Amino acid sequence: MSAYPALFSPLRIGRRQVRNRVAVPATLTNFGQNNRITERWGNYLIERAKGGAGLIVSEIIAVDPEAIAHGAVVTGFDDRNDEGFATVAGAVHDAGALLVGQLWHPGRQQLWHPTKSPMGVSEQPDALSWTVPHVMSGDDVARVAGAYVAVAERLHRCGFAGVELHGAHGYLIGQFLSPWSNTRDDDYGGGGEGRTRFARDIAAGIRQRCGTDFIIGLKMPGDEGVDGGIDVEEAARLTERLAATGDFDYFAYGQGNFSLSLENHVPDLYFQPGHFVDIPKRMRQAAGGVPVMALGRIGEPELAEKIIAEGYGDLVGMTRAHIADAAWARKAEAGNGGDIRPTVFDNWAWGEIHAGKPLAEHHNPYLGLAGEADAVLTPSAETKTIAVVGAGPAGLEAAWVAAARGHRVTLFGLSAEVGGKLRLDSQLPGRSEIAKIIAYQKRLANLHEVRIVLGKNAKAADVLALEPDAIVLAAGAGLRRPMNLSQQAAPVTDGQAYIAQHGGDETVRGGTAVLFDQDHGPTTYGLADLLARQFETVILVTPRPGIGQNVNYCSAIGVHRRLHRAGVKILPSHDLIDYRDDAVTCRNVFTEDDKVLAGIDEVVFATPRLANDELAGAFGDILVYCIGDCLSPRNLMAAIHGGHIVGKAL
Repeated sequence: MSAYPALFSPLRIGRRQVRNRVAVPATLTNFGQNNRITERWGNYLIERAKGGAGLIVSEIIAVDPEAIAHGAVVTGFDDRNDEGFATVAGAVHDAGALLVGQLWHPGRQQLWHPTKSPMGVSEQPDALSWTVPHVMSGDDVARVAGAYVAVAERLHRCGFAGVELHGAHGYLIGQFLSPWSNTRDDDYGGGGEGRTRFARDIAAGIRQRCGTDFIIGLKMPGDEGVDGGIDVEEAARLTERLAATGDFDYFAYGQGNFSLSLENHVPDLYFQPGHFVDIPKRMRQAAGGVPVMALGRIGEPELAEKIIAEGYGDLVGMTRAHIADAAWARKAEAGNGGDIRPTVFDNWAWGEIHAGKPLAEHHNPYLGLAGEADAVLTPSAETKTIAVVGAGPAGLEAAWVAAARGHRVTLFGLSAEVGGKLRLDSQLPGRSEIAKIIAYQKRLANLHEVRIVLGKNAKAADVLALEPDAIVLAAGAGLRRPMNLSQQAAPVTDGQAYIAQHGGDETVRGGTAVLFDQDHGPTTYGLADLLARQFETVILVTPRPGIGQNVNYCSAIGVHRRLHRAGVKILPSHDLIDYRDDAVTCRNVFTEDDKVLAGIDEVVFATPRLANDELAGAFGDILVYCIGDCLSPRNLMAAIHGGHIVGKAL
């Protein structure tokens, strides 16, 4: 019997049966090239089917030449991808899952092509860019509706089990559905009858062309989070009207649109687990028995089971959990939840794809590769003695991977606990989820019998005493003193040292603190949150014209919201020049005018890091690898992937 019987019970979706309630929602990967399916595009879907999920939804498939965002978006309006569609659909279904293609048109958010005009439902500007679209005529509406139907028919011929119409997050179908974006006075505007007509026309056309066995799903707003938009009760009314057609086989609900409510679209670690599950629970009442998918910050099997068992949803959609681990479902069903690579909901992967890069994940080096769901480490041909210096994420990864391959591994850590600087990050307000990465790596290190020596500043002699065959240096990096700060300035505090001393401390110290930000990453703004709890006034100073440069857009909205609500004063375009007699001197980087901040009790800095690589030349002819920040101070993915690669190479 499954460890989670409700989650792993079958479900009827239309006339098809799905083997369990685990769904992989549409996930933008940027694995396509030149608008064509690639092997990696297909692998992402196939491996999650092999990993045990029941329903797999493809990433967006453009329905119209006007809807092409960029070369990574796969097109469905011509025959170039037919062979790829058929191959992927066959492989997903052979693995026991159902494949549904997500049909997409951005509407007024078509901003990527230099000459094509964005088209929209009404004359309202796009909420993100304020671009004003060409308003669709009646003929335009009919043509685009026909394009959705034609692409659905193509996917049906290629063996897909169905399609999902993407009407959430402010895309075209959602623009029709929402009174916030739809001010038309024709048959496609006004009340719910008119605003649902576009979606109803599309679904009716697909049903006529593809038959009753073909699944038609709709992803729509559950709560747009804007005044005058779709709220929960309006979503319920729209759902009732749409369900009454009999043409829709399931509904999924997103939150937010491309206004500042977009942070709700991918709720990060500052949101509660299952933050929005009350929305699908309400929609189940409106859907008249049509299955409803719950979405939004769901990663633990226990929570997914509760959602099904207690009637919050009929399906559980988990995007980020499946990015971290393709075999999430199989491991959960077997009761092996501890083997699941945890997702920490920091939205780093979301930031990568929305910067135009391929999808990537901190601690899944196999993402999108063939065999990902069943990846195993090959035993080494010979057993070696390996010393790893540094018990942060890079060192932990190298240590457990090398040990899993059969080597004798000793891991030295300076602190009393493993995790390095990442553990400091997890001690900041709202960021405790980060510790799950450390716990996962530590579990694997213990499982594979890594000898862990903590609380020791390992010297060359300590390492050489092991008579190692190879040495891995992963000692991390430290913050450098602000480069333009006067040498005669009063002492200022390293941000890492401040967290080590005061992280988790709720004591109100009072007074005024200055945080000098040359990092622009999420840990620095977690530090700002901590300072705002401890000091009466916090002034954030940065040489950049703005803040949050290294935080993904959705999470950056939350950064700004928290800082503003806490009353943090932001001083952009200023460098830190001096600190003496309780006064900080800042210099405008454009005008070189000085500004003096008086009555300052503490100055904390977050600056570009310096690698701790002092041991790199201390071992003669022994093979030495530098990894993570010890090689070059970068991000968490570079640390973990670098450690994994070296662990496999030893």
